[in-house]
Amino acid sequence: MTPHFLNRTGWQSGQRPFRYLLLGLVLSMWLATAVTAAPIDVENLREAGAVPSSQPAYGVNFISWAKGLAPVSQTRYDHGKATGATWNRWPMYWNNIEQSDNNFSWAYQDVAVTNDLAQGFKLNAILLGTPAFYTTVAKDENPVPGRPLSIDAVQAATPVGLYEPVFSDSSDILGVGKQINSANRWARFVYTAVSRYKPGGVLAQQQGWLAGQGITHWEMWNEPDLSSFWDGTTADYGRLLQVGYLAARLADPNAQIIFGGLANDSNNANFYSDVMAIFDANPQATTYSYYHDVLATHNYLYAWRSWYHVWRASNTLAARGLEKPIWLNESGVPVWDDYPGPVCEPTSPYRASMSEQADFIIQSAFYATYAGADNIFFFQLYDDCGNQPGGTNFSPVTSCTGDPALDPGGDAFGLFSNVSDPGVSGCYWEHPNGGTPRPGLTAFQLLTTHFTDVVPLWRLRPGSNDPVNGPQEWVAFYQPATKSRILGMWARFGEAQTAVIPTTNANGTAQLLWPDGTVEMVTAVNNQFTVNLPAATNQNAIWDPALYPIGGRPAILIEQDTLPPTVSISGPSVATTEIILSWDGQDDGSGMAGYDVWVAMDGGEFVLWLEGSGVETAVYPSQLGHTYQFMVTGHDNAGNQASSSPITVLALDLDETVYLPLVLR
Repeated sequence: MTPHFLNRTGWQSGQRPFRYLLLGLVLSMWLATAVTAAPIDVENLREAGAVPSSQPAYGVNFISWAKGLAPVSQTRYDHGKATGATWNRWPMYWNNIEQSDNNFSWAYQDVAVTNDLAQGFKLNAILLGTPAFYTTVAKDENPVPGRPLSIDAVQAATPVGLYEPVFSDSSDILGVGKQINSANRWARFVYTAVSRYKPGGVLAQQQGWLAGQGITHWEMWNEPDLSSFWDGTTADYGRLLQVGYLAARLADPNAQIIFGGLANDSNNANFYSDVMAIFDANPQATTYSYYHDVLATHNYLYAWRSWYHVWRASNTLAARGLEKPIWLNESGVPVWDDYPGPVCEPTSPYRASMSEQADFIIQSAFYATYAGADNIFFFQLYDDCGNQPGGTNFSPVTSCTGDPALDPGGDAFGLFSNVSDPGVSGCYWEHPNGGTPRPGLTAFQLLTTHFTDVVPLWRLRPGSNDPVNGPQEWVAFYQPATKSRILGMWARFGEAQTAVIPTTNANGTAQLLWPDGTVEMVTAVNNQFTVNLPAATNQNAIWDPALYPIGGRPAILIEQDTLPPTVSISGPSVATTEIILSWDGQDDGSGMAGYDVWVAMDGGEFVLWLEGSGVETAVYPSQLGHTYQFMVTGHDNAGNQASSSPITVLALDLDETVYLPLVLR
């Protein structure tokens, strides 16, 4: 059965973020400026701000990091570049850098930054970790339960001096010639870091970097909504972000400040909106863009939440009339079926098989991009130490005891397994084929090769009578550069599905891509493609054992949009001095760009009345005693066009007796 397309001209109701309302309007206005649609000039659209330069962009966590006085290996850099990612993300731990009051050691960071830039990567640098001598109250210095990028309890503390003025003139107001107040230790650290690594900064001048080369994006802490990273109050983090923003902007007016990536912990689910509410009461917040330029969020295991977390952040911004880039700068799932994963525990909570990890990568990216994510990072390149202390290691398991306490397991997050060298890997160095890629690498490469410069079209859940909870997930995008529709599809539950997709291509041909890199050329039969979608298999969500947090193996259908849209126009058969008209268009391949409305009077030739209209209703000022015909030409974003059948409206010249009052006798 062919599924019914909901809201075929765009997004489903309630699912279109504010940024794409603007994007759709700009596309419609620009693309519909001629009666004959011209090819899309993507570069001009980018310059106008209608299409991001790469939406989404891609990054990988820990391609390198500040590991020592020697950079990571060239092999590791080459593997990072092989992913297709252009961004690297790693932390600069304040507690490791500031050795004593105002005594900074940047040697390890200098090595990592210099080599990252030389290898062509852009940096999402995280500033976090309070030095023990700057904590506000005594802390338990035992390590907290491990998590990626985790820090000890003492380092999660609110630093002393945070509420001191940012600047030496006792103000929190940016201005020319301002200086940092050294009593605000966090402000001083941020200012010093940004001044050192910015384009044209201290290190750039020392090493002769090219113009524009340096760190431009600074993340203020990591997962501040999680107590293992931030044990201060929500207001304390708001202050930390405010101080960091002002200090960074004093050092580099072009610095982009990232709100610390949200863990989206269920115990602190409204953290972002709560911080924003605090800023609502700050009269300076609007002047300084609510003290951040980018919102970062994280998601693991449950692919759908990559949409949900980005969507919620968009709503928080839109409620204030704001629009900011949103980055999913940590996403992933560790595997259980490869060393060092707990190979004896296939139902290990929050984990997946290697095949399911690859499926998650595709599904998470489609969900997040549909919600408006501008940059998507995978966690992480290699397994490294995962959540465990350095030196953690065990030999591969050859037989299972059945007792989880006796069968070892670690954190196999990586697109690559660790190399078989304890001096390099630091943890888990006994993989039988160390340094080899997992299936997730191919899936990620599929995204960075094919899923770029896209605009969301629509999302459906077909396969049943319930359009909200159907057994299939379809997420569609338009790629202006290739004039193609890119459709991701997968089964949502534990039963295989058959997807039947109407073609948007006159030749009925398309590419069908799978996460393992398989590419098929497929042909539509009766203008429909039929794709068999494997059942979902992962049920490792500890909070709901019945849930399939990762759908079945996703398929990606790519086909050019060469078919014209379907358009229609309607109006009254009889009118007087005003004719109220409405028109509509449907295009599942690239979306509607705009409409031209034509009018003919008393059997004459059609002339253009409205050109490139982005609206779907208007009032025509008619003259009494004439007959009018109206017709609409619709243009889709791929440059295809179609015209409606004309309608006829008679503008009656009413007799004067019609206007006389009715008198009853």
